[in-house]
Amino acid sequence: MKSFDITVDAQGHVVVSHAEPIGEHCKSRARLLSSLVGMIAAPGAFEHFSAFPEPMRRDMLSLMHSLAEESLPLITALEQHTAQSFYDKGVQAATEQRRQELLANAPHEPINYTQR
Repeated sequence: MKSFDITVDAQGHVVVSHAEPIGEHCKSRARLLSSLVGMIAAPGAFEHFSAFPEPMRRDMLSLMHSLAEESLPLITALEQHTAQSFYDKGVQAATEQRRQELLANAPHEPINYTQR
């Protein structure tokens, strides 16, 4: 796990952040949510889950809900990042191709070796 940066903003709220590639962050959050869902959805797991104390069940369901809510903007950000990345690569490829076309079509002037 990456190191966290903890700051306090002007309103006195704690801001916790860490730098991680967006794809890796989305994968780790999806794995966590999948594991939590598996704890409840697996055969016989719901009965086991029901035996947990009420505060623990509520906390687990709240965590699952917050992970699901967090996933939507993360997926949108990942899609935008991916689209921008492919757009930038396309622009670079088109620019390079145009440069090569201009070089290939440029009139070649003969070299004049005569001295004046």
